[in-house]
Amino acid sequence: MGIDPEALAGLFRGELVPGRPYATIQWVLRVAPFRPLEVFLLFDQDPEFGTDLRVFYARKSLAVPTEDAYVFAWDYVALLARYGRGQFPLANAGPGPEWLRFGDFAPDAAGPVQDVSLGAREEILETVTPEVVEVAVRRMDCGTFAQSSESWEVAWPLLGDLSFRFRYGPAGSEMAFDSHGARKYAPEFLMSLTWLYINGLLRECRQVDDTLPKLSAYF
Repeated sequence: MGIDPEALAGLFRGELVPGRPYATIQWVLRVAPFRPLEVFLLFDQDPEFGTDLRVFYARKSLAVPTEDAYVFAWDYVALLARYGRGQFPLANAGPGPEWLRFGDFAPDAAGPVQDVSLGAREEILETVTPEVVEVAVRRMDCGTFAQSSESWEVAWPLLGDLSFRFRYGPAGSEMAFDSHGARKYAPEFLMSLTWLYINGLLRECRQVDDTLPKLSAYF
């Protein structure tokens, strides 16, 4: 995999870990999307057995449901493979200057994917107050909270060149992505990351207000 690990770290919003656990490891990339999830990607290049990518989690990641932690790793590995095959340029263009609503750029066939990403989460969102959301975002240690007279929103940097904004108000929810990332990444990949961040937000909301229903009760 002939790619620049420094550039990769910037695109994944991660950091290269100094040192190598054994000689055939070429680099170790630490990615921490939000607290407490922490993923380590180890690129192994063995002259006898070939190349391999190993995935490890920090012990504190055990607080994250297994399915969510697995999908995060799957998304990272799938994205890494695209860079390795040269399907995406390694240059980090950064997020685009405008927000594009998912329905404005995604094909009509992607609508059901968005519905699945929200699903029963909408029922929990109806019961969450903006004050709880603001504290939950701080607990995630990732994202920016904002509130208007009728709605609240959270903007998360998902990758070095991809940002996501989730807005909720009387009219329901709205998903938007930066104008660069929206055009670069497939709708299925965007929605995969989306529900992971919404899940993380709702879990932290329940840590703040234990009267909220558990997300696991719906799935």
